[in-house]
Amino acid sequence: MIRITLILLSTFISLLASGMMPIAAETTKVAKKTNQNKSLAVTDHLLCQNQTHRFEKALRIPPYLLTAISLAEAGKWNKKTKALSAWPWTIMAKGKTFYMPSKQTAISKVRLLQAEGIKNIDIGCMQINLYYHPKAFEDLNAAFDPERNVGYAANFLAALNQTTLSWPQAAANYHSTTISKNKVYLNKVLGLWQKISNKNIHNSGFHLSPDPAYSDLMSRSAQTAVLKSRFRARLHAERNAKKPDKKKQDLKAWRRGRFEKDLYKTAIALKKAKRAATDKNYLNQGKKSFSQIRKTQLSQWRKTRNSTAFRKKVNN
Repeated sequence: MIRITLILLSTFISLLASGMMPIAAETTKVAKKTNQNKSLAVTDHLLCQNQTHRFEKALRIPPYLLTAISLAEAGKWNKKTKALSAWPWTIMAKGKTFYMPSKQTAISKVRLLQAEGIKNIDIGCMQINLYYHPKAFEDLNAAFDPERNVGYAANFLAALNQTTLSWPQAAANYHSTTISKNKVYLNKVLGLWQKISNKNIHNSGFHLSPDPAYSDLMSRSAQTAVLKSRFRARLHAERNAKKPDKKKQDLKAWRRGRFEKDLYKTAIALKKAKRAATDKNYLNQGKKSFSQIRKTQLSQWRKTRNSTAFRKKVNN
């Protein structure tokens, strides 16, 4: 099996080197995506890149691999820098890519799409699918946060590597459950990786997965392996992705309330109302209605046939 794996990897690398796998064409195709918004923030194009580099170090992902995936997912040609960069406010839905000018416009766009009944929506630096990753984020604001978006994707990719024991296979499985799509996608990612890392695929250290299920990518066993790896990786990412600290959120809200009187008063009123409702429910626990008391008294009278049963006070 080791011999077969080395032969397959050698063939794979030779195809990349000979140009039979159109890396340059795929890279150019990504770079020429339609520019839908001309008035874009100056520094927003660095938000995804900063986070991908950070999580590559934190989770020991090969340098530039997570960055290459972000470029394949949300890459947008920047006319000013003359370079391809991952755009944090990218949305993919209905087979179209939308490059929104800001976080708020991106959130509004997703809400409009959801109002139309569209569920299959990819968002952010790493194009996390809201339908297939329903527990990744608590709301759209968190989903479009570059740190949260990239952090979830990084944990997902790292978990895929744990099941496949191969970073290229993990990158392929990241994209889709459809193997035929993954082959083209992996070619694109590795092409971008070569470009931004200034390294040749021969010196990458990448290798094929030792899992025999991936020896024949069109087999049912390979399809099953992809599904299992993605399922386990999703659970891992949900557990390990950064979650907001509720205490810090409450503290920030309180601090805002010190300066925003209406917000502070509203928060206090809501807390008082909730406390009053809780106290009322607590006091009502164990209390009996008049009909319940009468039933209890009647039951006692039937046992004793004593009329005093109706004059006795029934304890709550």
